[in-house]
Amino acid sequence: MRSVYRTALLLGSLLTLTGCFNRLNTSAIEREIEAEIESQSRRISIDEVRCPTGLYRQAGAYFRCVGMLRPEGQFTINVTQTDSLGNVEWDVPNSQVMLNLAKVEEDLQEAFAKQFSRRASIDCGELYRINQPGEEFECLLIGGIPVDQAQITSLIVKVDPEGNLNWYEVREAIAPVASADASDEDEDADGASPGSSDSAPSETSDGPAASTDEGETSQGSEGIAGSREIKPPRIDP
Repeated sequence: MRSVYRTALLLGSLLTLTGCFNRLNTSAIEREIEAEIESQSRRISIDEVRCPTGLYRQAGAYFRCVGMLRPEGQFTINVTQTDSLGNVEWDVPNSQVMLNLAKVEEDLQEAFAKQFSRRASIDCGELYRINQPGEEFECLLIGGIPVDQAQITSLIVKVDPEGNLNWYEVREAIAPVASADASDEDEDADGASPGSSDSAPSETSDGPAASTDEGETSQGSEGIAGSREIKPPRIDP
């Protein structure tokens, strides 16, 4: 009887130890998420990240954690186990509290392609941003996109009180290039009638014409704000 009792105790201890070793270290996951978000954002301070406890290691298993902002606000983190060794991958969805700018860039690229039938590489800066309705931020178009004698250089994004993302493009006028015919005419005008004394005074042709051209050039270099505005799908709550 003592032998059977000792065997039962030993088996029970082994099962307990095996269960402990097979548990997921969610404390380490919480620290990793907190450090990554703060390092890839600006002006975001996280009070803590809370994940479920007592989870077992299982490839493909999914669970959710909650991030608590300082001084207030909370957001969701989706976590998936990539294997049975405790490795995970996680993702922060857009919400009324937090913006994942990588997802915002994808939405803007898709909307821009539909609007202008062109693909654009868009950079909104850091990866995470506090979602503050009414606040605007700028996303750059890498290399610019020429449209209608102008170049779209960036998009101004604004979040409305309902949580929708609205944007409009910022344009810079492209300066016109002087044609070869105009250059030939200028050369002919300079070399015409070398012996004539009845031609108009040189200040009459050079003065007003030169100032007009300069005025057109300076006006063409000013930035022009676009007027188009669309509303991509609403941010998931």
